[in-house]
Amino acid sequence: MVKDVKDYRRIAKELVCEKDKVLELGCGSGKTTLLLSKISAKVLALDRSPKEYLRAKERLKKCLNVYVENVDAWNITEVRKLVLKNLNGEVDVLMVDLGGAEDPGKILSLTWRYLKVFKPKLVMIKNRLLSKFLEQSQTLNNSFGMMNTPEKD
Repeated sequence: MVKDVKDYRRIAKELVCEKDKVLELGCGSGKTTLLLSKISAKVLALDRSPKEYLRAKERLKKCLNVYVENVDAWNITEVRKLVLKNLNGEVDVLMVDLGGAEDPGKILSLTWRYLKVFKPKLVMIKNRLLSKFLEQSQTLNNSFGMMNTPEKD
């Protein structure tokens, strides 16, 4: 979970490996996708904005391991078909960047649906509001000496 694109890309460089098949929800103009194309096996990059889709398509036209589609991430049925076609049905890494100020509840709900369908080994979410919420929750826990450990029976 990160709040800005700088950390999103830095962590991607650290955690994504050359054999990974990446599903990127919200590729925008394709800047992060270009990075992913250099460090992973395949990338399926999706954006619902026709304008951003065209920008990404142009930026990534020489990347033979990248598939860019103009699809809404909420249409999981369509995304599933594209994953089957372009990633052989496998998603190792799920990257979620659907607008930095998008409703955190919606982002978590959508991400949960993708986790159930594709079972990626790594999920990265860029959302400023959700990141802020998690930071505040951690601060609250630390203030009361709480730790995130399982309760004993």
